[in-house]
Amino acid sequence: MTQESRVRCALTLIQNFIGPGTTRIGWREVVIAGIAALIGIWAVYTLTSWVAGPWVAVLMVGSMGAAAVLLFAVPHGALSQPWPVFGGQIVSAVVGVSAAMWIPDPALAAGVAVGGAIAAMQLLRCVHPPGGATALIAVIGGAPVHELGYLYLAAPVLANTAILFLVAVIANYPFPWRRYPIGLARWDEPPAPPLTSKHLQAAVRDLNVVVDITPAELDAIARSAIAHATQDTSPLQVPIGERYVHAEASESAGESAGESVTIHKRFEGEEDSHGRGRITLNVVPRSQADSAEETGRPT
Repeated sequence: MTQESRVRCALTLIQNFIGPGTTRIGWREVVIAGIAALIGIWAVYTLTSWVAGPWVAVLMVGSMGAAAVLLFAVPHGALSQPWPVFGGQIVSAVVGVSAAMWIPDPALAAGVAVGGAIAAMQLLRCVHPPGGATALIAVIGGAPVHELGYLYLAAPVLANTAILFLVAVIANYPFPWRRYPIGLARWDEPPAPPLTSKHLQAAVRDLNVVVDITPAELDAIARSAIAHATQDTSPLQVPIGERYVHAEASESAGESAGESVTIHKRFEGEEDSHGRGRITLNVVPRSQADSAEETGRPT
């Protein structure tokens, strides 16, 4: 193995380990997300500081800042939709306040708050990562937070969540492809694929992991992929072994009766002399194929 091959292999291993990056987006999307987050966090900090004081505002910005990333940078993510956002924040606040009130040891209370919040969000199907911070703040927020008791759910948690939600709806609405929630988004739908949304959802369930994509967006991706595939005019190459391959177009298969499929076998290198190689399938008019057979010319 050459030095270049070793380097390439090492880079491939590193890439597989760290995983792919997020979707590449344009500058317009960056500007929209950035400005919307600026407005949302400014409003959150101002409200929380007025209701519970600057110290609580500093803590809450940590949780709401994480929520802002989801709502403004990943508005179509499954974890960014209204039920995970509101349900995750509220149930986490309930668990956090309860842990702070009933468990004297701060370390144990913090663990119970975050662990309980995760379990509750999973059971209620409203997983929202910033909810963990919301539950933790209820424990470590000190006297200003503890004095609020369960009022912590209404202000600042529910009020701040509502602010970010409204900003996300308003900021994304002028752009049909990124409207929030995803139910308001609109895409130019290419021809329908042979797969249905039910099939795609079943495939996602088979993975048995949390997939950060909604069924509607998954369906849109599948439709777009099918559209690109139908526009692909490159020759079809199929690996073959020691066998003879023949194919014909037929009306029963949905093909035009005026077309036939001709097969050319191409060997690549001496190691292919035992039947290994590739075949290229080209569709040509039947009249052209017939005339080529009469003259003995390959099609």
